[in-house]
Amino acid sequence: MSEVDQTVRSSRRSLRRWSWRWPAAATVFVLLAAFAWFRVGMLDLPAVPRGLSLADTGLADLETLKALDDFLGGSSSSDALKKAGVPRDSISAAEMVYAGFELIRNDEAEYGLEMIQSGVRRAPANLVLCNAYRMAVFKLQREFLQRSHAQAVLTPAFPPYLDNEPMEFFEALLGEHDAREIRLHLALAWVDRMLLFPALEIKAPSSVEAVGILTSLLDDGNAGYVPALFARGLNRLHRPARLVWPESQSTSPDAAARDIGLCIAIGRRFRAGSSRLHATLAIALGDSYVKAGRLGVARSWWQIAQNLSDEPGTRDAVRRRYGWQDGDILEQLERDLDRARSALDEPMTNLAMMWN
Repeated sequence: MSEVDQTVRSSRRSLRRWSWRWPAAATVFVLLAAFAWFRVGMLDLPAVPRGLSLADTGLADLETLKALDDFLGGSSSSDALKKAGVPRDSISAAEMVYAGFELIRNDEAEYGLEMIQSGVRRAPANLVLCNAYRMAVFKLQREFLQRSHAQAVLTPAFPPYLDNEPMEFFEALLGEHDAREIRLHLALAWVDRMLLFPALEIKAPSSVEAVGILTSLLDDGNAGYVPALFARGLNRLHRPARLVWPESQSTSPDAAARDIGLCIAIGRRFRAGSSRLHATLAIALGDSYVKAGRLGVARSWWQIAQNLSDEPGTRDAVRRRYGWQDGDILEQLERDLDRARSALDEPMTNLAMMWN
């Protein structure tokens, strides 16, 4: 037998010896990876607070919240709300809010907002109804500013029923009901102001005010409240990296990543939220890791987002991010975040993404 033949036979025996080991090794690796992911997360997800319940997270009854939102949008009836198990007081409140939107559509904005406020007062802790009021005010204020700019008004002043809203309404409502949902929307109202007036002298104090309210809310026995965590994380993510903010010294570079990562960890724990919501969170977490200087982890989360959702918005966002080079990735990200803040038809503070 030639030396070549002996070498070939020896190689075949070695391949046969290892052929059964590779699947076993792969299986062990997958099991270990799954165990590690389940325990602490392979990509630095924070630990979920002990004793946290689904109700604590703000992710309970998302189907009910969606039913309410569909009703306000005109795509379902009161009967659909009853079938969805929406409480009677919330149904009557939603009917008043819907009537308020009808008044706004009929050019009776002031009376329409008053009607929506009356509906919200009937169910002050309802995320959907509070969100509807905030979005109604945002849209009216944006349209007013657009008309003023078209008429070359240099310093437009809102009419009294829009001035200082929605902050004034939520502050008054907090005096009657100290609900976490109202505090959340008060913070988001400050972010809305930042979106409408992007000048730094307005944006910076509005952002600081919003983060202060959210931090107080989270520290006040609501450490696992996902809407507040995500709102604070996004606020920190959208702050320009090269500007010094008032609380910069007390805020770590990975503060946004920790907030948004905890949102994802909680969602995984309770298996709550749509794949679209999880993909949105994963993109935001990847962006946050860019701000923290961990580019490899950032790209891993963008890939996870792509695997979670095949919606065009997700695909396009991930594709853009994969085109960024390490040398200018932070600059490209901040440009992308600027575009997101400018999308006022669907402001980033609209909580409807939670239940849709």
